[in-house]
Amino acid sequence: MMRNQLHKLGVVLLGVVFVSACGDPIQEIEDSNKYSWQRHMNAEEFEQLEEGMTYEEVAQIARGAGEKEDDSTYIWRDEISMTQLYEVTFDNGQLVNKEQQMIHGHSKRGLDAVTEEADGETADAASE
Repeated sequence: MMRNQLHKLGVVLLGVVFVSACGDPIQEIEDSNKYSWQRHMNAEEFEQLEEGMTYEEVAQIARGAGEKEDDSTYIWRDEISMTQLYEVTFDNGQLVNKEQQMIHGHSKRGLDAVTEEADGETADAASE
């Protein structure tokens, strides 16, 4: 009875070791980054991408996973510029297209100060 329990425990431990050894390669890439922002892409890394590369090869260059847009397209944000992203399209598991895109934000930060300044200048000009 005890021998049977030890055998089952050994099988379970072997399974745990096997599963942990077959970890997610993309997660391992991200875990190797010193800083979290390094999982994003930059222009230099984008230029290294070539047709025929696999998603995993692209993720290795970018040092992180892309955001899945649809079945074949992934997006990597720029690691420095908040107004830029990189779109990479795959077909049959291979890179077929890459595009660098600008993001137009919707921030209204600082807009009140600009409006107040403009209103003040208009009022000053009208009083002269």
